[in-house]
Amino acid sequence: MVELSEKWSYQVGLRAETVTVDSDAFKRDLDSNEELNSVFKNDYFELYPSVFATYSPSEKNSYQLSYSRRIDRPGIGQVNPLPEWNTSLISQFGNPELRPQFTNSVEVNYTRQLEKGSITAGVFYRIIEDEIQQAILIDRADPERLILTNLNFDNTSAYGIELSSNYRPTKWWSINASFDLFSQTQKSLAESFDNGDIVLNTVEVDNMAWNVRAFNNFKVSKSLSFSAFGMYRGKNKNIQFEMSDMLMVNLGMRYSFLEDNRASFSLSYNDIFDTMYAEFNGQRPYVQHGQFNWESQQISGRLSYRFGGGKYRAKSRKQRDNDVKEGGGMF
Repeated sequence: MVELSEKWSYQVGLRAETVTVDSDAFKRDLDSNEELNSVFKNDYFELYPSVFATYSPSEKNSYQLSYSRRIDRPGIGQVNPLPEWNTSLISQFGNPELRPQFTNSVEVNYTRQLEKGSITAGVFYRIIEDEIQQAILIDRADPERLILTNLNFDNTSAYGIELSSNYRPTKWWSINASFDLFSQTQKSLAESFDNGDIVLNTVEVDNMAWNVRAFNNFKVSKSLSFSAFGMYRGKNKNIQFEMSDMLMVNLGMRYSFLEDNRASFSLSYNDIFDTMYAEFNGQRPYVQHGQFNWESQQISGRLSYRFGGGKYRAKSRKQRDNDVKEGGGMF
């Protein structure tokens, strides 16, 4: 970070990366018992620049303009040709020839320091190259079944707003909350039936989605505290399904005891309203409705004891992105 003056500062970075991919995917033809080998090679050299400029006209106000380029490599499940999961009507396979996607992002943020916290508001615009999206294909062995896989598509863009805040209304109550709203046009391939024939279609979906999260901490005393977490994800669309909204509320408590609060007991109750499930509707290649449920409603307790004087703590490491593409599928 370089300070040009008391009000202006900037930071410039550049990361260079060279990658060589040489993979083999073996499979056996069940009819001929012949072993088949699918070879994939991909070599590339990429630069990832980043620029941050900050203007702070006063102690309570700051503005930041930034540009960055990043890579999202496909996850192991997206390249593994073996089935990731199966249902009676759907099978999901990875694509060994999937390439990484690259994102160029421009962001403008404003941070306001308040008497009891701070609030940050920002807008962003992103161009995504070789975007990884899911494709819907019809199983030739059983036309009533679907195959979901991943492909690289042309460049696409996304834009939106983000709000975040940490605030302490009272000495015993603190809040961390965030909200984001974004719009993105997704392009993919989907097969459908036309007079009994299988037809490959290019599908384009305009998706507007928003999410909100809030974590509350209530400190009753030096030893006892309670917490409440809420998350809501609005309805959103992807290539194959229209996803219903999702809601989750968690409650927790923590009690510390013994000398120097060496021992502690914590209790948590997750998804107290049993609303954390994924419900979806689809039209391609035929009308579908489904719901996936997780074991999200749980009650758990934990008892711990801290040995030693506690004078030495391990240095915290900055959390780094693992550069792995997330999502791109049903959830």
